[in-house]
Amino acid sequence: MKKFNFKKSLFIFLVLCTSFITQSQTNQYLHFDGVDDYTELPNGAAFVDGLNTISMTGWFNTDALVYGQGMMSIRGGGTGAGEMYLIQLSDGIIECRVITSTGLHQVVAPAGTIVAGTWQHIAWVFNETTVTLFVDGVSIGSSDASGTFQSTTRPFTVGKCLQPGFNFIYGGAADEVSLWSKALSQAEIATMITNELQGNEANLEIYYKFNQGTPAGNNTNIMQLLDNSGVADKNSNLMNFALTGETSNFNGTLESGFQAINFTPVPNKLISDVPFALEATVTSGLTIAFEVISGPATVAGNTLTLDGVPGEVTVKASQAGNADWDPAEDIFATFQVLDPAQVLVESKVLHPLNGDVFAPSLIPLQIAVETSIEFPELFMVAEIIATINGEVVTLVNHENGFFSGWWTPTSYGNFDLEIEGTNNYGESTTAIQNFDMVQQATNITVMATDQVWVKGDIPTVTVESDLPSSIGAFDQILGTLVIDCPTGGCDPWDRISSVEAQGKDGEWFEIIRYLTPYGVACQSEIDLTDFSSLLTGKTKFRVSLGTQGNGFEYTLLLNYQAGVPENAYSTVSKLWYQTYQFGDMANLQPTAHITANFSANTENAKIKLVSSGHGWGANNTGNAAEFQNNTHDILVNNTETFEQNNWVDCDPNPDGCSPQNGTWRFNRAGWCPGSIAQFFDFDMTPFVQQSDINLRYRFDEGYSDLCHPNNPDCVTGQTCDNCNDGFNPHLIVSSYLISFGNAPTDIVLGNDDIISNTQFTMYPNPSGGIFYIDYTNAMEITDVVVYDYLGRQIYTQKINGTSATIKVNMMGSTRGVYLVSLKNNTEVVSTKKLIME
Repeated sequence: MKKFNFKKSLFIFLVLCTSFITQSQTNQYLHFDGVDDYTELPNGAAFVDGLNTISMTGWFNTDALVYGQGMMSIRGGGTGAGEMYLIQLSDGIIECRVITSTGLHQVVAPAGTIVAGTWQHIAWVFNETTVTLFVDGVSIGSSDASGTFQSTTRPFTVGKCLQPGFNFIYGGAADEVSLWSKALSQAEIATMITNELQGNEANLEIYYKFNQGTPAGNNTNIMQLLDNSGVADKNSNLMNFALTGETSNFNGTLESGFQAINFTPVPNKLISDVPFALEATVTSGLTIAFEVISGPATVAGNTLTLDGVPGEVTVKASQAGNADWDPAEDIFATFQVLDPAQVLVESKVLHPLNGDVFAPSLIPLQIAVETSIEFPELFMVAEIIATINGEVVTLVNHENGFFSGWWTPTSYGNFDLEIEGTNNYGESTTAIQNFDMVQQATNITVMATDQVWVKGDIPTVTVESDLPSSIGAFDQILGTLVIDCPTGGCDPWDRISSVEAQGKDGEWFEIIRYLTPYGVACQSEIDLTDFSSLLTGKTKFRVSLGTQGNGFEYTLLLNYQAGVPENAYSTVSKLWYQTYQFGDMANLQPTAHITANFSANTENAKIKLVSSGHGWGANNTGNAAEFQNNTHDILVNNTETFEQNNWVDCDPNPDGCSPQNGTWRFNRAGWCPGSIAQFFDFDMTPFVQQSDINLRYRFDEGYSDLCHPNNPDCVTGQTCDNCNDGFNPHLIVSSYLISFGNAPTDIVLGNDDIISNTQFTMYPNPSGGIFYIDYTNAMEITDVVVYDYLGRQIYTQKINGTSATIKVNMMGSTRGVYLVSLKNNTEVVSTKKLIME
């Protein structure tokens, strides 16, 4: 039994008329690391659907008073007018909300309500006409409420409040969490504090006691938080927990007679692997029994022998107990037994596609292939060989599953492209593509995206389209972006969105930044000719929208105009490509100094840059960055060369999107609601013959945000409303150096003080939550930092040692667009965009 918190014991004594209060909490609990740990019961809202009396309770011991900690909630990932959640804000404030059929009802507890390092009992109660927050049995506040809870699909989570684009993660311990289909009275809450629940109380829907595993032991085979009822459908999934060590794991002390098994997970095996020992221990020290539940294997003692055929094996570890020890909970380990002859390389030809390839002249044609293989811990793509009518094509391995090269046809007509992929065990498979080289192209219109619906619950959608295969056959590509209102209506606010195209090297490039209109449908046009090297063959498009609402539908039409361009070849390389703090007095010029070298084939070049300003209000000096007229510039070889007055007149709307709702008429920094943020183009042709060209993007030197947390002279309530406000001015920048030529071109980017983006790879991307970063040993890296689309830091991982491969686990993070930066102390070394699916 943990030590009781007497902070409010005197008040409880007076209310309850009792002379002594003990705590019901058991000795075991679950610790959440504050980075990505949480538990999730899918469709948990169904247990309280249609009600107007609901309670959620639990014991919490917060590690530190950090803004934005989701304690327990029904929110996100579903539909209906039903949300109920608690979030710690700054200084121990709790925001407690219930959303019903009549709207939002809330209580905001004052600063100091949460005390770090102290066990506190929290009860959040909806009782027909009121909502009330109880802390340690004391009512902290209440307000009027009405309506009914209406959702069956939202999850019930502990340790995180799910909201698109935000990362409300709890850091600390939790215990004895319950969800009720009734409004608990103050007396019932007091009884709960002093007496552990039996688990069979009326209207108790969910009850997690957290009495699992070995405290601070290896609990990695525990996948779920068990409901006290024993009903499997009420068990909650453990998301991202390390389940080893003192943190991110079950902890506390074991009850008398309780024993727990630690069963080390079994990695996937090959059919040829020799017998191996299963590794498991139990806290009692008694003998563990192993049993193969299913699959091609046998076990004798703790030695498991494979049958030599592929399949899935499940092994049970059990301990029956004795006179002194209760039976241990059975633990299961499941793994795959794999045959290398059945795990083969999958190859997809990206260019050229089956059918016509348009080429006014017989010049080099790009060959591009995307490859993949399952079970990457055991298998890899060892070799890719491309041949066209028997002629071998040399391919460059981009180290991310993408391969590309150049092949020069000697005639028009029909050709066979064969791609042979071999795994690391010498097993091969072949993909065949047939295409016709034709001289004459015609105008072609292609639907790149078709009514792609992006919204709060689905902020990013990736689709793949077949675009024309060609080389030097189209002299203009015009894009028409149609924004429609989906079922349920358009998002009422101006939101940041983007359309990206994936290059044949696997890199993603933002080709359109669109700022949504206030609640209406619109249409915009943009010239995408500069991105012609991306818009060929099989191409993936990624539509992203930062919103919590119903969103919009995106349709992108690409119109290819037949004609011979001035230059048949181009290369797009990223320059400054991330969200930057603007006016941060600790780092007023955060962009990198980049060096560039063009290949000998380059005839022309340009810098293409879009920079939209966001963040505004009383805590941002001058309403920056959205509502301030700033002029930035680009220095070439330390000389002011290009000026960017990043200001747009929004009335009339640049794309004719009017009328709208809201403040659409106000001029803005680089954008307007309901329009594409147009790129600035800067001619770099005079520099293509030079070497080691130095490029610098310099923000307006006349601006500093005096309300920024990094201003040492900022005083909350005096110089600014809130010096700790995290919504600071920022610029979202995408920029490219594009080279053009009459033979394949290339650009080499480097840096004196940072390493270019091309010197680290991040895979898989899109990611389901776990991804890897490979970087050169020459890079000095101290941290991996992840930012959300508003530029807020949501994840940090310290880097120890000199390993050139980093594993990042963000399982359970909200789907959407993130920026991943490698840092050397305070300096950003390199940044790439990550998509979480």
